[in-house]
Amino acid sequence: MKLGLIGPATSGALLAEAIEFLLGEAEVESVVYLGLDDAIEEVARAWAADACGGVWTEPDFIEKVATLAPGASVAQLDELLSIDAARTQLGRIRRVVKPPARAIELLGDRFVTLVWDKAVLAEEDIANSFIIAYGKSDQLFLKRFGPRVFFSPGPLDKNRLAILEDDDEEFVISIFSASGVPLSQESLGGFGATRVTVSP
Repeated sequence: MKLGLIGPATSGALLAEAIEFLLGEAEVESVVYLGLDDAIEEVARAWAADACGGVWTEPDFIEKVATLAPGASVAQLDELLSIDAARTQLGRIRRVVKPPARAIELLGDRFVTLVWDKAVLAEEDIANSFIIAYGKSDQLFLKRFGPRVFFSPGPLDKNRLAILEDDDEEFVISIFSASGVPLSQESLGGFGATRVTVSP
């Protein structure tokens, strides 16, 4: 499992470059934008217009298939396959939920909690998380607190993004520039049994 994390962005070009790297060369399973603004939607719409010919939603794609498929040429079938592949990539892009909600991902056998502001988390949320990843930070932050890790890639404008992965029996956080230049890597330790704690 490889999970890409992008902090809040004011540059649409830098955000598009980061997403292209994560979904392309880095081959992450999903990308989570840790900002609350609409920048990720604007970039996704632009990508849809370019790579999908504006055919982004499921109904639009089904309509295009129904229109073209019966007498489609090889070139038109290739176009449909290309659009479908681009739509699949778009489906791997998500945005962090608005507070006080939080999202959970599984990394190997551990829980990753994704939030905008870590201050909304209750004791039980923290106790059950291996990694708490959040967007509200003005800089890259990585700190262990006992068996848990608090992490933020910081604003994308500082040209940093992250990949969380379970690799060769250990958990790793890798930091890259938006264009994919590797900057640092931190091992978070090996696999173990999932531990879930319920606060009394």
